[in-house]
Amino acid sequence: MISMLQAPPELRPPSPGPEPPALPPAFAHEAEEARLEIGERVESHPRQSVEGPRQALELSGARTNPEKMTAFASYLLQEEGHETFTQSDLRRLFQRARERIPAHFNRDFDKAVQVGWIHEGEVKGEFYLSRAAQNVIDDGFRGLRSKRGGKPASAGSTSRGGARRKPRTIPVPEAFADLDHIPTTLDGVIPYHRVKLKRDKLLWALKLAKGLGVEALQNTEAAWLTDKLGDALPARDMTGHFTGLHREGFANRSMGDNAMRITQMGEEYLGSLSA
Repeated sequence: MISMLQAPPELRPPSPGPEPPALPPAFAHEAEEARLEIGERVESHPRQSVEGPRQALELSGARTNPEKMTAFASYLLQEEGHETFTQSDLRRLFQRARERIPAHFNRDFDKAVQVGWIHEGEVKGEFYLSRAAQNVIDDGFRGLRSKRGGKPASAGSTSRGGARRKPRTIPVPEAFADLDHIPTTLDGVIPYHRVKLKRDKLLWALKLAKGLGVEALQNTEAAWLTDKLGDALPARDMTGHFTGLHREGFANRSMGDNAMRITQMGEEYLGSLSA
């Protein structure tokens, strides 16, 4: 000790300084980054909500009258829950979108039929869209325009044609595995088979599921349940039906697994439906 004190200053060992602040454990940073990444995935790429027929035209990029008619038809099917549409429905949407009704409406409508975008339904005066034209609001017309000169879509490749075929067998969802039977009636609500709009049939199924103890349904679960109720809604169409319900405040999705569930407003709306 004495030799250390008598040593020159430059030979003395340095005095210990304050310890640097401790860094948080690495896993804490990783957990935070993972949480942010999950949040970004949930919030990213939501389906575009279509506020009206005017926006349907803008999102689809429709330029010609046949394209506008097809975009309006897609809006009716995907956003308003129609199964079919009429020429009068399209004329009404031209007016709502502040678009001039074509002077040669029938001729332009026939052009959309000739290229295979629109097909005549089983009931005279009612029409439906080909599968390729169903999603023009999301996908636009680029792919359809390139096929104009080709062979029109056959009835077998259309949305209603596919719906008339026997649906693919869906395994029993785990949520319903313990059920002995599926009820077909609900207290205070009209029977399922009397519900007119497809989106309302989805709402009916959501209310039934809630009554059975299943608070929310995935698309495939809703497809299975509606099939058991006697009028299956294809899983591929669920997003369109849900969008119409969500816009009215009748249904929402879980933040955890994105499953669909009915709201109080939706239950009140179902109770107001008449056969």
